[in-house]
Amino acid sequence: MSRAGLGALLLVALVIGAPPRLLGEPGVLRVGLPSVPPVIDPAGALDGPLPLISRQVFDTLVRYVEAGSDIEPGLAVGWSVSKDGLVWSFRLREGVRFHDGTLLTAQQVVDSLERLVQPGHPRAPALNAAAPRLLRGTPGVIKEIKATDSRTVRITLVLPYAPLLNVLAHPAFAIVLPSTGGGGAAPFQGTGPFAITEAVPGRIALEGRPNHWAGGPRLGQIVWSAVSDDAQAGAALDAQSLSLYFPAGAPPRQSGAVSVPGWCIGYMALHSEKEPFSRPKVRRAVATALDPIGISRAVGASALPLASFVPGGVWARREARISLEGDPERAKRLLGESGAR
Repeated sequence: MSRAGLGALLLVALVIGAPPRLLGEPGVLRVGLPSVPPVIDPAGALDGPLPLISRQVFDTLVRYVEAGSDIEPGLAVGWSVSKDGLVWSFRLREGVRFHDGTLLTAQQVVDSLERLVQPGHPRAPALNAAAPRLLRGTPGVIKEIKATDSRTVRITLVLPYAPLLNVLAHPAFAIVLPSTGGGGAAPFQGTGPFAITEAVPGRIALEGRPNHWAGGPRLGQIVWSAVSDDAQAGAALDAQSLSLYFPAGAPPRQSGAVSVPGWCIGYMALHSEKEPFSRPKVRRAVATALDPIGISRAVGASALPLASFVPGGVWARREARISLEGDPERAKRLLGESGAR
């Protein structure tokens, strides 16, 4: 497989916001979304609006550092792994409470994770969006999840699995506690910086928790509302009834738009075991002929060529020299030297 390829950093979120001086109610952020999920269960947090909301309400054992995929403590303050890579132990923070006041224990962490990996679990999510993909099925690489004491969780694997910490940081693996009464749009309690205070069709309101273990949020409230289309969102932004809007795609207007690099990667691979790509000079010729800047422009204004197979900040990134040159004349010479026809 050739190392010649184009990694494109594609836009994953676009936010159109009124300037700060125009925001209305102090301490309240009003966010428009194409849709508001009918049920807030982080197990389904793979894409769309649900991850945006669930990350405010629920915490994970470990979490990603800001603007990267390196791992830092979350609900777990520390962890260790056995020499054979099969047994992981996580030590929980002291004094963490769910939004209803229930103290976090290791058994609740076990119950929360087992619902994602045990087939037929009584509280299995209706949409288990990420766990089977990230753990190679259910239970996949997980052999056992056990509470060894009130603050220690032990995860035993069937084989060493290097990305386990990164998997556990995914919002779908957030720790939940079933709400008393169950059901409804908010069937679970979280330990996150915001608690759900209202959940009705098309609208969810969150209230900040100043005693959150990571420090209180800078906002007192976030209100998420469904917006039928971009035109309605634009009018709401102009009227200051919305602070921000996350469109389903690229915004119809660029004024006030803010974009962030995403982790969506496109790449090209050559089958190096078949002719003519089994010849190194043929592969080099193809790479030399491709123009990364031209390709990124064709893909879209938000695409960027990468110097590695993965974007900056992503676990396992390794810098490499870009092999795409956009030099067709040199590519022709290399093809001639390869002897390929």
